[in-house]
Amino acid sequence: MKKLIGIGVIILTLFSCQYLNSLYSDNTLTEKIEAEFKSDSEIIYLTKLNSFEWNELLILGPYSIVESIEKELNLDLGNIRETEIEYSDSINLLVFLKDGKSVKISEVSRGIGDFTNLRQIIEKSKVIFVKTENGQNKLAE
Repeated sequence: MKKLIGIGVIILTLFSCQYLNSLYSDNTLTEKIEAEFKSDSEIIYLTKLNSFEWNELLILGPYSIVESIEKELNLDLGNIRETEIEYSDSINLLVFLKDGKSVKISEVSRGIGDFTNLRQIIEKSKVIFVKTENGQNKLAE
């Protein structure tokens, strides 16, 4: 009986640890990003986001399946949990990466415009967007 209880405790511990490391949309970061895109500036420098360590950005559009993109792009996105991206058309999911692993996510409203560079890994130094007249945000060239 003690072995059974011990095994149960180990399984519960491992299962709960998986969720302790889960990422949820960072509301403070989301507010900061949305404020930048709502500003009068035509050029948005997300390169200035330095309150955490990251070196790449991945943008997922509505109805994206995180597990499929993880396999397709050979990334570690296993810590992304409980995001609306798979069933909502009202947000884009910005995934900040550090060495191929997701470190922060932000569910950004599509009200700030759509992104043209979906499902691409973008180096931090190139995460500079230009607002277009048709309401899209595209990478500066």
